[in-house]
Parts: sequence; structure tokens; C-alpha cells
Amino acid sequence: MTISEFIVKDLRGRIQSRDALPERLTLPGLAQLYSVSLTPVRTAVAELIEDDIIRKQPNGRLAIPTSVRRTTVEPAERPPDWPSIVHQDAIRESLRGESQKWKINETADRYGIGRGLVQSIFQRLAGMGILEHEPRCGWRVRPFREDDLDAYLEVRVLLELKALDSCRGQLERDVLQRIREGNRPGRGATEPLIDNSLHQYWVGLSGNRYVQDFFERHSAYYTALYEYAAIGGRQLAKIASLHRAILSALLERKWRVARDHLVEDIESLRPILLETIRTLGEWQNS
Repeated sequence: MTISEFIVKDLRGRIQSRDALPERLTLPGLAQLYSVSLTPVRTAVAELIEDDIIRKQPNGRLAIPTSVRRTTVEPAERPPDWPSIVHQDAIRESLRGESQKWKINETADRYGIGRGLVQSIFQRLAGMGILEHEPRCGWRVRPFREDDLDAYLEVRVLLELKALDSCRGQLERDVLQRIREGNRPGRGATEPLIDNSLHQYWVGLSGNRYVQDFFERHSAYYTALYEYAAIGGRQLAKIASLHRAILSALLERKWRVARDHLVEDIESLRPILLETIRTLGEWQNS
């Protein structure tokens, strides 16, 4: 089922069941209701107009005909989240170190989705550094390389420390305290809580466009790998504790302690990703 087919079925059910609709039945209102662009909404509304479930009035406004028969309709099942599914598959391929070509037509056939959707997914993945576009050759998944990770971490440590040092006088206690409260190691049955916004906080405060450009260009790929990784409770608790240690040191103006903990936190990405790759290999070979 495509997203437009889902909207047709769901809107039909809402109208015939007299369920809640946007206060003003408009294309933008429906796009907001379904969290989609206007394109699938236009397609769905056109089909419902043809079936006389919705009518387009002379002034162009949409309305519900009084002749629509009231009935109980089973809720529509939302279609798969194809952007997330393709995203996850690309991440897995990247972590395996593969660099196969991804073609739009073949990908559309593989997942049973439209070429337009595939194109938009590819552009999003390219923006994150997961896919790379080769002129006249198509798209290719960026393969994970351990030496690339080491080079990235080396530069990230230098630039993030630079960012933190440059904005010491701008750090706000209430912001540091709020982020610290968002990081909790957890105890017993309580799951650890992680708030990674501390990194972006001082990178943003630094005002250094070149430092910010590095994080915008290169961090999205490794952030995507990090979010895919199955991080165990102990590791999450350690990350939360490191974050709290960084923020506590900053609140106490212990700059050297904060810097040391920050380096340890950044470099913790390496064992997390390498363990994810090892686990992925074991799963494939089992």
C-alpha cells in the first residue's frame, strides 16, 4: 500500500464514520494531518472526489457531501515507513564495508515503491553521507572504513575542544544543568537516559563557521551509524555518566577535567561501532 492509497482508505473511513477531520478541509491541512507532502494528498483527494466521498465546490474549497452514507469502516493500516527501512538497509550495507551500486529503478522494484520516493530517499541519505552520488554512474553506499573513523575522531576531538574552549564565557548554567539532568545512568530496572545535545551546544556557541561546517558535513554519517548500533545498558550508563561528568566539571569551571572527559566520550564511538560490526558479522554467519 502506498501512502496515497493509505490516505484514501483512512480518509474514506474517517468521513463515513464521522471521525475527526481538520477544521478546514484543505490540502495543506490534510498534509499536516498525515505528515506528508502535498503530492500524495492531491492524488488521494482526486480519487475521493471521483468516488463522490469529497466534493470540490465552485469556489475551489473541499466539502463532504451530505449524501455520504454513514457506516463503520475498519481503520486503515499505515504503509511501511520506507525511508526508515531503506535507511536501515543502507546502514547495514555500509557497516559490512560493501560499496554496491544502488540504482533508482532497481531499488523501486526491490521495495515496491515509486521512483519519486526512492529519489527523495537517496537525496536524504546522500545529505547524511550514507550514499554517494557518482556522475553518470548512479548511487553507491559509502563503505565503513576503520581508518576513516580514526581520522574523523582525531579531527573531531581537536575541533570540539576548540569549540568548547572558545565559548567558556558563554556557557549558561541553566542549559548545562538541564542537559545534565537529561543524562542518567539508571539504576536497577530504570533504563539509562542519554541527551547528546551537549556537543551541538558548544559547537553552536563557538560561532566558528569552519568548525560548524565540519560537524554539519561529516558527523551525520557517524551519528547514523551510532544510532543504528545496539548499545548495551552498561555502555549507555557509561555514556550518561561521562556526559554528567563533563557537564558537572563545566559547572564547577574545572576546564581540564571537562576536556579530559569530553575526549573520552568522543573516542567511545570507536569501540561501539567496531562491536556493532563484529556482531553484524556473527549474525550473518550464524
